[in-house]
Amino acid sequence: MNGAESIRSPSASQRALVVFACFVCQLGLGYTYLFSAVLPEATAELGWTRAQFSSGRWPYFAMTALGGLAAGQWTVRFGARPVLVTGALCLAAGLALLSRMQDLAMFWIAQIFYGLFMAGLGDVAIAGVLTSWVRGARGAAMGFVYAASNIAGFFVPQVFAAGVSARGWRATLLWMGLAGAAVILPFAWIAGRSAPGGAAAASGPASASALSLGEALRTRTFWLLAFTIFGFFFFFLGMNDAFVSFLNDLGMSREEAARHYGIATGAGGVSKLVAGWFGDRLPAKTALVLDHALLALAALLVFALPVTPALFFPFLAAYGFAIAARDVVYPLALAHCFGERTMPAIYGAVMMSLFVAAPLGSMVTSRVRDVTGSYEPAFAGFAVLNVAMLAALWFVRREVSDYASGENLRPAKGATTGA
Repeated sequence: MNGAESIRSPSASQRALVVFACFVCQLGLGYTYLFSAVLPEATAELGWTRAQFSSGRWPYFAMTALGGLAAGQWTVRFGARPVLVTGALCLAAGLALLSRMQDLAMFWIAQIFYGLFMAGLGDVAIAGVLTSWVRGARGAAMGFVYAASNIAGFFVPQVFAAGVSARGWRATLLWMGLAGAAVILPFAWIAGRSAPGGAAAASGPASASALSLGEALRTRTFWLLAFTIFGFFFFFLGMNDAFVSFLNDLGMSREEAARHYGIATGAGGVSKLVAGWFGDRLPAKTALVLDHALLALAALLVFALPVTPALFFPFLAAYGFAIAARDVVYPLALAHCFGERTMPAIYGAVMMSLFVAAPLGSMVTSRVRDVTGSYEPAFAGFAVLNVAMLAALWFVRREVSDYASGENLRPAKGATTGA
C-alpha cells in the first residue's frame, strides 16, 4: 500500500455503516431510563426506602464521570473499539447484577457497572468516532446518532413493564441486559474501527493541529467550557427531579405533569436532529451560544411561571430543545476549540464535572423545597447560573489555532525571540 492509499478518505458507504453502528450503540443509552422503572419493584420486594434506592446514583455518577475520562483517553490512544465493546459488556454485567441483588452493597456494585456502561457507550467515544469518520454533515450525523437514546428511552420502560407482567422484574432485567449486549456488541466492533487516514483524512489538513489534554488544561477556554458543563448538569438534574413536583405545586395533576415531562424528554430526538442541521450551517461557537441562550430563556421562564402560567408551553419548548441539543453542539464546539484528534480526551475531562454537578443539583433543589416550601428560590438561582454560563461563552475561543501559530506557547528555554 502506498502513501496516497494509506491516507485516503473513507467512502460514503463506509461512513454510512459506521454512523449506523454508532446509532445502534447509542440505543443502549435508553437503558438509563430503567432506573425509575425498577424503583417501585425493587423497593417493594426488598423493603428499601426510596432514599436508599436513590443512593445508587452516587456510584453511578462517579463511574460515569471517571469512566468518561478514561474513555476519552483510551479513544485517543487505542481507538474507540475497546471502549465501546467494554461498554456493551458492562451493560450486560450491570443488569445481571441488578437482577440478583439482595442488599445495598450489591446494588452499588451494579451501579458501578451501569456507570461504566454509560461511559463506554456514551457521548465521548461516539463523538470521537463521528469526528474521525464524518467530514461534511458532521452535525447531522451527530444529531441522528444521539437521537437514538431518546428513541430507545421511549421503548425500554415499556418493554420492561411488559416483561415484569410476564416473568417478573429480575428475569426481565437479566434478559434485557443479555439481549441488549448481544445486539450492540457487533455494532460496537464496527463503530470502533479506525477511519482510513484517521481524523486528518476525514476532516482535512487543518485537523492535524490539536492540543493535548495537558495543553488544553492551560487555556481559559477549557475552564470556561468546564464551568458551563457543570452548570448545565446542575440545572438539568435539579430541574429534572423537580419537574413533576413543581407542576403539582402549580395545580397540575400528577398525570398531566408526567405527560408534559414525557413530551419534553421525547421531543429530544427531534431537537437533536434540528441541532445537527444548524450545527452544519453555523460556526461551532455560535451554535453553542444559541443553545445556551435558549437554556437561559428556559430558566427565566420557569422562574416566572408561578406569576404567568401562560409561559408554560414556551418554557416547555425552550427547555426540551436546549437540553437535548447540548449533546450535539458541545462535541462540535470542543473539536473546533481544541482540534479533532484529541477531542475525545478533552471531552472526557470536562465531563468530570458530572460527578459533582448531577447529584448536587438534585440535592440543592430538594433541600430548598424542604426548607422554604417552594422551588422558587432554587429556580431564581438557576436563572442567575444560566445567565452567567451564557456570559462565559463569549470569552471562549479557538485555542488550537493560537497554539498552531505559537501565540499561547512560551519560548523554549534558551530560545530567542524577535523584537
